Amino acid sequence: MKRTRTLKELSAVFGAVAITTSLGAWTCYAQPGTSPGRSTIPYVATHSDAAQDMLWMANVDKEDVVYDLGSGDGRIVIAATRDFSARRAVGIEIDPQLILESRRNAEDAGIAERVEFLPGDLFKQDFRQATVVTLFLGHDPNIKLRPKMFSSLKPGTRIVSHQFGMGEWGPDKTLRVRTPVLGMIGIHVGPFTFNPHVPDYVGNERHFDSNDDRIHCWLIPARVSGIWRGKIKIPDGSMDCRIILHQRLSKVTGTFEVNGTTDLTGNVEAELWGDHLRFASTPYAGRSQLRFDGHVHENTMRGTLAVTEQGKTRELQWQAQREPVDLTGAWEWSYATGERMVTLRVERRDDGFIATYLDGRQSIPVTDFYDHGGGLYFTRLIGPDRHGGLRIAKDGGWLLGEGIMEDGQLKGQMEFYPSGRMAFEGTGGMKPPKPIVRDWTARRVESSRGPIIEEIQQ
Repeated sequence: MKRTRTLKELSAVFGAVAITTSLGAWTCYAQPGTSPGRSTIPYVATHSDAAQDMLWMANVDKEDVVYDLGSGDGRIVIAATRDFSARRAVGIEIDPQLILESRRNAEDAGIAERVEFLPGDLFKQDFRQATVVTLFLGHDPNIKLRPKMFSSLKPGTRIVSHQFGMGEWGPDKTLRVRTPVLGMIGIHVGPFTFNPHVPDYVGNERHFDSNDDRIHCWLIPARVSGIWRGKIKIPDGSMDCRIILHQRLSKVTGTFEVNGTTDLTGNVEAELWGDHLRFASTPYAGRSQLRFDGHVHENTMRGTLAVTEQGKTRELQWQAQREPVDLTGAWEWSYATGERMVTLRVERRDDGFIATYLDGRQSIPVTDFYDHGGGLYFTRLIGPDRHGGLRIAKDGGWLLGEGIMEDGQLKGQMEFYPSGRMAFEGTGGMKPPKPIVRDWTARRVESSRGPIIEEIQQ
């Protein structure tokens, strides 16, 4: 199964690990407006021992359906069925020669009837049946895949990536393994390379000064943002409980209110793995506490609620319902620097939502957009992009927005990380421009800007 490489092929692989500078990107990645297929992502086979580690980390068993995106010679697909007894395994590969090689390897391994190799672009193929997805692609392709994985995969689906992370979406588990052979490694060097708050963050990936590989695992989270309402039973009646949850990918924060014989308010500290949600709620004053442990399915939260009052704890089966919302429309707010109004236009399509960022008379698709149930999260690079193209504003940088629907408005937090030049600050060395982080309220408006005269594709 090990592929012998010619000197020319090795030169191509080693050429793929060159460091880029400034706002540049790997030259092997696609330019804006194209999907990075196999022709722009170099083929570097995962070491067989790393493939075993990836499948072990994902806890693959006989109930799983494994999809390997960019499956190469099929070694991960074959190992999933042969060594981990996966019910089914599918490889998606754009190179027809590798498809033929994969099918031959599956025949030789005696598991051809349990595997499938599909030719085509992994960014366009349907892999929603997967319970495990494996990747060895690159930083940019991983980021481009994030929205599709969130919108099409079920909560709890495991994503395992060899070497490359998911930007500001931190992994649930990470494994470091030594490897004696150079694989596909690289650093996207730019203003945000080591900023953990934005998608360009590559701090979790292997660098040239390390001698180990990284394997990361994520669980697709349930959509839990929004306003949840339930009742808490007490000896002489019940109390209304209102929980407000904000979500950024897997990160969940919030507040709660309990109204009854005693009114309580406080913060929510939450943990989310797939559809499994746990949170502790401690009032700002008093000795009461709420602890929930349960699961979220669509608009219902159900599980056990432990209520502690005056040192005594009682548990009860509890559920809450999420208030229905409509995220569609044109949402307007003041830009981070406060000098103009900008708009996020959200439209529903058969397979989910699409979003467009409007600034003046220019329109930019927001491809990194997430519907989190009762709210949304999005990121967008404004200004010079990683491919060297120009966008709409001199005050460019990463714009991140998160909000939930409350009282007919989007309310949450907006963050802006400028991409301006570094500056010396005393003896502290080079420092990035100071970010702007503030509470955010966007109101739905009628589109009155007139026709859009220029649309910039990503």
